[in-house]
Amino acid sequence: MSSSWKDVLEVAVAIELECAALYEVFAKRFSSRRELVYFWMNYAEAERYHAASIRIHQSALAGMPEIGEQRFDVEEGEARKFLADVKAAREGCDRDGVTITEALRLARWVEESSAELHGRIQFFKVFPDFGDMLQKMAEEDRAHRDMLESAQKRWGSATA
Repeated sequence: MSSSWKDVLEVAVAIELECAALYEVFAKRFSSRRELVYFWMNYAEAERYHAASIRIHQSALAGMPEIGEQRFDVEEGEARKFLADVKAAREGCDRDGVTITEALRLARWVEESSAELHGRIQFFKVFPDFGDMLQKMAEEDRAHRDMLESAQKRWGSATA
């Protein structure tokens, strides 16, 4: 299935905002621990920043002539499935609660999956300048994943 770049960007923004919402659930869940609230709210803010960055590029590209359907290494359906999975995880954690260990595990999955998707979208095939931003976002996601590994060592055995 081919997707327009506009469709792919809309899903990318939705993913970033859903990830931010998941991290806000974690901050709420661990509200009695200020350092954990701060930690999760920083992650949420980073995801909102990613969404804003994509929106800025959308605005810049909006005036460009339509280039038709494109084939990307990540299909819109695959990205929408990841979005649905993150949303389901957020709703489950909000409804049922989550331990610190579970939150860190989920966040590592989110960051790893997001980095992988950003790396495979390859907008640089159509818009070379845009590819740089997605590459930086993928690098940030991998750095976030690595920080989560350190957090796991620090807080993995703690309780809320």
